[in-house]
Amino acid sequence: MGAALATCGVRIEHATAIGALFSGIADGDAEELILEVVSTAADDSRGVRPSGFKEAQQLQVNKLSTESGFEALSLRYSEAVRATWPDDYRFQASKRSWRASIAFAPDKAYVLQMATRAEERSEDAVKWDLEDAKSAGSYAHRFNLYSREHAREAGEAVDELPCVKVAAPVACRVVKTSFPALLPVGAYCTLWPYSDPEVRKFVFNGCQDFVELAQAFFHHSAFSSNGKELVCDIQGVEEEDGSLLLIDPCLLRPSKLTVGALLKGAAKEEKEREDLAVCLGPVVNVAADKFDMLHPKCTSLCKAFDPKRCTVKRKVGVCGLDISCGLARH
Repeated sequence: MGAALATCGVRIEHATAIGALFSGIADGDAEELILEVVSTAADDSRGVRPSGFKEAQQLQVNKLSTESGFEALSLRYSEAVRATWPDDYRFQASKRSWRASIAFAPDKAYVLQMATRAEERSEDAVKWDLEDAKSAGSYAHRFNLYSREHAREAGEAVDELPCVKVAAPVACRVVKTSFPALLPVGAYCTLWPYSDPEVRKFVFNGCQDFVELAQAFFHHSAFSSNGKELVCDIQGVEEEDGSLLLIDPCLLRPSKLTVGALLKGAAKEEKEREDLAVCLGPVVNVAADKFDMLHPKCTSLCKAFDPKRCTVKRKVGVCGLDISCGLARH
C-alpha cells in the first residue's frame, strides 16, 4: 500500500490526474478516514458561510478525490510565487487539496486541505487558517453592509444584491485512517464547506479578469483596516446571482511580516521600517507598486467609499503615510 499511496501522493501534489482515493465506505470496509472537529472558530464571523459542524463531532469521509479544478489553490505555493510573499506559514506552507464527501451529508461537498510537510500539520498551524478565514469574513460582512447601504441610498433594490461570503473552515484531527502516508493519525487539517468543483482566482497577481465585486471587496478591506491589513489571494466561485464564495484567503498583517527580509535595508531607521511594514502589500521590493497592479482601477463602489483614491497620482493613503492604498513610494 505504501508504494501505491506514494504514487497517489504524486498525482495529488501535481494535480495531473483525477480520481477517487476511496469511495463507497461501508461498515467493515478496509478503507476509512475519520476526522474529529477540534475548532469551529471561523464560524463566529458574520460574513462567512458556516460549515454546520460542531466541535468534538466525528466525521466519516466516504469519498475523497482530486479535482483538476482545484489547481488554483496550489498556485500560491509555486516557487516563483512564494518568493514574492512573506516568509510565514500562511504564504509558504504548501497544501494538498481534495474534494470530500461526508457520510451524514452526502448531498454536500467539501474541500479537505492538509499541509504537505509533517511539521506543519499541527493544531497551531491550522488555527492560522481559521483566523484568516474569520478575519476575511469580518471584512466581507463590513463590505456587504456598506454595499447594501450604498444601494439603498441610491434608491436601488437591495434584496437580491450580490454579496461576498467566505467559506468557514473547521479544524480537524485525523483519528482513524487507511492512508497513513497522506493523512496520518494525529495530523491536523482543515475542512471547507465548498461544493463547486472549481476554484477561480479573482485577485492574485494582476493577470486575472477584472471582476468588479472582487475588486471592490479587495479595496474596501484595505480601506476599512486603515491600510493595516490586506485580504490577499482572493479566490473561489462566482455564484448564479453574482455573489462570490471565497475559499482559503490570506491576510497580510504587519505582525506577520518579516520586515528585514522585505525591506533589505531600504529604510535606515527602525521607525521607518515599522511605518512601511504597516502598509506593505505582498511584495519583496517596496518599490514595486503591487496594490495598483492588483487593483488597476476603481469600481463605482470604490469611488463611493474612497473618492480620493487615484491609481495614477500618489496620494496620502488611509493610514496617513505618503503612499497609495497600502504601498510605499519609489
